[in-house]
Amino acid sequence: MQILLFAGKSSNLGVEYGANLNNRNVKMSTTRRSSAVVKNYSSSSNFEAIQRLNAGDLVFPYIVGLIEGDGWFLLTKNGKYIKYEFGIELDIRDIQLLYKLKKILGVGTIDIRDKKNNKMCIFRIKDKSHLKNIIVPIFNQYPMLSNKQYDFLNFKTNLLADKIYYEELFVYTRPIEPLNSIETILNQPYFQAWLIGFIEAEGSFNIYKPTKENSLVASFDIAQTNGNITIEAIREFLSLTPKVLKDSTNCYKLKVSSVRAIENIIKFINKAPIKLMGHKNLQYILWLKELRNIPRYSNKINIPDQY
Repeated sequence: MQILLFAGKSSNLGVEYGANLNNRNVKMSTTRRSSAVVKNYSSSSNFEAIQRLNAGDLVFPYIVGLIEGDGWFLLTKNGKYIKYEFGIELDIRDIQLLYKLKKILGVGTIDIRDKKNNKMCIFRIKDKSHLKNIIVPIFNQYPMLSNKQYDFLNFKTNLLADKIYYEELFVYTRPIEPLNSIETILNQPYFQAWLIGFIEAEGSFNIYKPTKENSLVASFDIAQTNGNITIEAIREFLSLTPKVLKDSTNCYKLKVSSVRAIENIIKFINKAPIKLMGHKNLQYILWLKELRNIPRYSNKINIPDQY
């Protein structure tokens, strides 16, 4: 199979941690790879972010969806102390998205590092006052929809309890019991804005040429590790018929390429209450451009001229 256009998800750090949810969990220690090339600091909290949050600005559920895909809440050992960290890592192509995120929140740092011959950019917030006054209110108002929400709850419990010493932490293992049902997820009033953020992190737009066919095929893919309920909810919301598949790493994936499915994706993205903001925006525009040159789609779908 020859891939002609790929708009895949950014790399994930792959490790997520929490703190104390129900007093039955294990202390955690991690080592972070050093590599800051560029660092940007904010001297004080941007309380405009909280004003926008209180006004119901949909950029915040978008941020929650983005973090749900590629972000983390970390509790790590720093000598005898606890280091608190909220962050997200994306491909260097999305560095402007991280600068947008930093501007919206008014706080945080941006680092650049090399990872297996690829440059990655990382946005972090470590200041506990910023975590308490900006991040916690956002994720309280717009809870994550997958089991990653357990990580946030654990993180928040220790942060708001002002725990300082690492020995105070209880053992933590993220529960495997689904936090939400499909119905609960779909009933969230912020779901559509959340989904745009989640697509920004975990979605991909592809054009490829199957080895045994002459015509090009378009596809949309979305996936999440341990995300069965989340991906099933997306499948139901977008009225997609293919089954959600699970691979050997417990990653649940949904891939569609039919004319009807591609049309459903386009209709949702173009009518959603918030736009894609990062490199995925450009990838989506290029995908639409390619679709106009593929008769099986262009003859049956009203493909928008702009996004």
